[in-house]
Amino acid sequence: MTATRILTGAIYFDDSGNPGAQSGSDFLPSSRKAWTAVIVPSPVAEEVQEGMEIFLNGVRGEFGVDELHFTEIFSGKGLWKKVAVDERAKIIEFMSRLIWTFDLPIVHQSVSEFTRADHPITGRPFRSGDWDTVDLSHFGLLLLCSEMSKYLRELRNLAPETFKLPFPLYADEGILPAGRDRALPNWADVIEGPQIRFRNSVDVPGLQLADFAAFIINRTQWIAATREPGRSISMAEQVILDASANLNVLNFELQSIPIEDFGRAGYEDRLSADRLAKGLAPRPRSTE
Repeated sequence: MTATRILTGAIYFDDSGNPGAQSGSDFLPSSRKAWTAVIVPSPVAEEVQEGMEIFLNGVRGEFGVDELHFTEIFSGKGLWKKVAVDERAKIIEFMSRLIWTFDLPIVHQSVSEFTRADHPITGRPFRSGDWDTVDLSHFGLLLLCSEMSKYLRELRNLAPETFKLPFPLYADEGILPAGRDRALPNWADVIEGPQIRFRNSVDVPGLQLADFAAFIINRTQWIAATREPGRSISMAEQVILDASANLNVLNFELQSIPIEDFGRAGYEDRLSADRLAKGLAPRPRSTE
C-alpha cells in the first residue's frame, strides 16, 4: 500500500494515557487520557514527508514492520521482542532528531476526572453532534483542538507564509475506524472542514510523529512521577529524557532539574505551584 503524500501543512493527533497503571501520584491517575498534536508547517512539509519515507523504508527493510508504535519499541514487545535494546534506542533517537531538526510545534492536552472538578463549568459533560464529552477521550480531543487552535493563530500572525491555515487534521484511528471523518463544532479558521480525518499510520506516516511525541511526553511524566530522587538515571530513562528535551511543546515550560530533585516529590511540588498560580487547590482530588 502506498502511503498518502501530504505535501502541505498539516496537523497530526494521537492519544496516550495510563490505562490501569497505578503511578502512586494523584497528579497522574490511571483514568488520565492525553492527546498530543504535532504541527507540520507548510514550508517543511515535503522535507518531513521525504525524511519519514526514508526512515520508514529503512525500518521496514531491516525489521519487517510497516508502522512504528513507540510504546512497543521501547518495551520490546510484539515484533520488537527480539530486537536489541541499542537498536531500539537508535530508532527513538532518530525520530527525536527528525522532530528537533524541523523544530515541529507540539501541543499536549491531558484530562482526567479531576479536570471536571477543577473546572466545573467547562468540564460539565455535553454533546455536540457525534461528540460526547462524558467520554474522556472525546473531552481531551476537543480540548486539544481548542488549545492547539489558540497557538496556531498566534503562529499564523507571526509567520503567515509558514502557517497557511486552515490545515487538514489527521488523527490515529480509534474513536472512528480508519477512513472515516467526523465534523468538529468549531475552529474552521484553523482546521480544514472543520473535521478530523481518522486514518492509520501506514497510510498517513505523519501520524507516527504524533505517536512518538505522545509516547515521549507520557513516559517522561511517568518517570518523573514514579522515580526516587537521587537515584542514577538508567539508560532507558536517559533515552526518553534526551528525546523529551528535543520536543518543542508550546504549552510546556522548559525546565532544568537537578538529579537530586528529579522524582515524585519535586514533580508534585512543581505541579502544585502551577495549580496555585491558576487559582486551583494545590492538589487534585484523588479519583483512584
